[in-house]
Amino acid sequence: MKLQENTDWFLEEIEKKLSGAQKDRVPFSHFLEEKMDQFDYSNTSLAKKVFHRVEKKGEEGVRYVPVTRQTIGAWLKGSMPSSREIYITLGMAFSMNLEEINYILLETYMGYGLYCKNIEDALWIALVNGLFSIEEMEDVKKQIENILEEPQEPDSRSLATMDLWVMLSETKTLEEFYGLVRSYKEEFRDGAKRFGQCLEEVIEEEYGYYEKAAWFLRDIGCLHCEAQFSKIKAGKAVVTREWLLRFCIALQPSYASIEKLLAKAQMEPLGITPVEIIIEMIARYKSDSVADSQKIWILIESAAEELRKKGYEIEEDLCRKYDSVYQIPFHQKWWFSFCIGRQLLDNQKKRDYGYEKNGYCRHAMVDKVLFEDMNRNKKSAVFKKNALQQIEQLHAKRNEMEYQEVPSLAIQRGYQPDSFDLEKFEDYCYFRKPSRFSKDFVLNDRYFYSALLYSIWTGKCHKKDAGEEEAAELKREFAKMEVGAEDFFGCMAHNLENPSDADDRYDIAHMVEALGQVRQK
Repeated sequence: MKLQENTDWFLEEIEKKLSGAQKDRVPFSHFLEEKMDQFDYSNTSLAKKVFHRVEKKGEEGVRYVPVTRQTIGAWLKGSMPSSREIYITLGMAFSMNLEEINYILLETYMGYGLYCKNIEDALWIALVNGLFSIEEMEDVKKQIENILEEPQEPDSRSLATMDLWVMLSETKTLEEFYGLVRSYKEEFRDGAKRFGQCLEEVIEEEYGYYEKAAWFLRDIGCLHCEAQFSKIKAGKAVVTREWLLRFCIALQPSYASIEKLLAKAQMEPLGITPVEIIIEMIARYKSDSVADSQKIWILIESAAEELRKKGYEIEEDLCRKYDSVYQIPFHQKWWFSFCIGRQLLDNQKKRDYGYEKNGYCRHAMVDKVLFEDMNRNKKSAVFKKNALQQIEQLHAKRNEMEYQEVPSLAIQRGYQPDSFDLEKFEDYCYFRKPSRFSKDFVLNDRYFYSALLYSIWTGKCHKKDAGEEEAAELKREFAKMEVGAEDFFGCMAHNLENPSDADDRYDIAHMVEALGQVRQK
């Protein structure tokens, strides 16, 4: 089955599940319109009372910001929110109590409610009860994590779920809430600890060992997974559902593993939101066939984009494979792109095209270049300094500039990439396997460079035979960033749309020269 046919089938199955989930419930648009009439809210006045979670790299932590009036308008036309904080703050705007928010909103439109023995859900229960404001959520969460790190008390107690729900519901002040968590912290901490142990087991089952999975974990936007992992394993961190969803999107575990993780984290099974249905479909699809990572990511990105066009609300960073690269500052992306081009040119100058048997294995290094090298470099003070300095200088001879090496592109004599890595990109990324002739290697390097830059500047997987679509996507990205890049864009678009054209005007040297002229307006 061709990739496009796979994508169409995949999207059709997701839409079936979404329509089936909505069949037996009041449409969200009807519920919203009725409530807005009851409280005499306009789109603008309601938007100021409803919040969604925002975390942008480079900014301080997580913030909860109001939605826009356009978002309210989209919901009234039939689209739906997909995050829990939106439903909860929406219910609070309509003066709904905890029971109403839990059963009328969350269970109806997300497929699951709050579970009091999950520490994150306990935080939301306290918010609904008015113990703190949404703006204080992250500060309260940090305080809870500090409480969980306190030494275990000898008289720690356990409590039935319903009793804990009642006690949380009746807590009147924030200090009382902290006291309740402190009294029963082993209930919360044991759940988190069991989840941490389960997480390690799942990583070992899916990948064999943790380090191999780390490439994928580094790209999960909000996780800081490597730093958080030890805290989670020790039961000292608040494990959020968003954390777990990002983990599942990035690591792509089996459906059985996802069910196990949710149960260990004391969370409800996967719900009926678009993102959770995508995760479920990917897990089932993967377990039913020999599907590789790149193919799955193309399905995720394509399905998410089509669902957004149909009005469904899906976070972009959740369904973008190379989001950690996409989110870095412009000058760092520019400098990294330049370094890759210079290294490829130097390899060609030395006639160091690769390996006689696997001359095209460079394509199999895309994940390694973007997950490992870029993620390491973006934290390097030297890399950041060079990126800022070089973009401010205009050099007449770009080919004489010093650059930082990208280790993944270095030629390793005798290296044989494993068959999975080669298979992973062959069907979806190569335009052809090169012969022994240097011309083929040069042409493949040019195509590889263009495809890699597409992923750097859009954060998405490159797809073979999608050049026109990808060129249009690049143009939108450059326009959004207000970047003057006409010559560079022209080279990129030509190479993506005409990969077999050997015209020297679009070779790597010209691309690097055009890249040197790119500036933010």
